Amino acid sequence: MDDELRREDGRRTFGLMELAVRAPWRRLGVARRMHEAVLADTTAERVLLNARPDVKAAQAAYRSWGYRKVGEAHPWEGAVLHDVMVLDLRGSGG
Repeated sequence: MDDELRREDGRRTFGLMELAVRAPWRRLGVARRMHEAVLADTTAERVLLNARPDVKAAQAAYRSWGYRKVGEAHPWEGAVLHDVMVLDLRGSGG
């Protein structure tokens, strides 16, 4: 991971911690709309999230929203390895 990607000033990055949709409402655009609503007023340059690589639907959604994988991490002790993903908001009006 390059130094510019690691640079942080306390305001640069919005950390998305949880985004879940109950089964009956999946594949209806609910997650996308929640994601857009949560980020609507952010002044951050980017969004960072950790995603399990085995949850293919979530991975596909994140990639379709513009996220890219920048690394891997165990987000907490004992956690399985997650993909670290970033969405650059500078070019999207965010």
